[in-house]
Amino acid sequence: MKKRLISLIIIVLVLAALLLMDLSCGELDSAQKDPVAEPQPEINLPIPEAQQSPLPTPTITPTPPPPEPSPEIEEEPTEEPEPTREPLEAWPAWMYIPAINVDAEVQDTGTDYVVNSMAIVPSGSIISWWRESPIPGNEGNAIFGGHNKWGGALGQLYYLDEMEIGDEMEILYTDGTSLIYRLESVFVYALATAPANLIMDIEGDARVTIITCKEPYNPSIGTSDNRIIAIFKEESVFVIPDPPIEPFPPRETGD
Repeated sequence: MKKRLISLIIIVLVLAALLLMDLSCGELDSAQKDPVAEPQPEINLPIPEAQQSPLPTPTITPTPPPPEPSPEIEEEPTEEPEPTREPLEAWPAWMYIPAINVDAEVQDTGTDYVVNSMAIVPSGSIISWWRESPIPGNEGNAIFGGHNKWGGALGQLYYLDEMEIGDEMEILYTDGTSLIYRLESVFVYALATAPANLIMDIEGDARVTIITCKEPYNPSIGTSDNRIIAIFKEESVFVIPDPPIEPFPPRETGD
């Protein structure tokens, strides 16, 4: 009797244990099937609305290669313009021509309207400057004249036609300054055919023209038949011409 009671108690305990296990498994299955059993922590940051659409593929502009260095060009040195001289205002006062021993006073003269030509001082030792022509050294043709002979004596310009290209002439001015000139050309012309329009032209490049008579003397016209024409240029611009420049057509000769 006692053994049967013990066996019955054991059976009851086993049944109770089985019932508890079944309840436990049901709760476990229920927890696994319920999606809201416990909240899980959020691990992703929210995407802003502006970025919710797919982002456009960025356009990459290729960087242009650096420009090749241009070859260095050597700059040619610029020539500085030659300083211009103020126009001369002092008048010529004296003339020296060492090659033919000219050492003469210069006096200004006007125009002899009786013969329509440059007036010449009545002296063989004085050289005349036609004041209606430019001051020598300024632009244009400064014209001087003198007698070949006067009063039975040789004049200062008697040997003018014996000068050589490049020979020096110096003009002293009333202010004490002076300029050096050099002979560019010298010709002898017959008075009747000399190109007076060119010889007496006071325009053009700066130059000095010296005029004198050349024998033979012609009493019927009261002067010599020929004229010596010598042209000088300032030394600073003078270049010896080779062959000499002929500023006027050669004299026509004929017997």
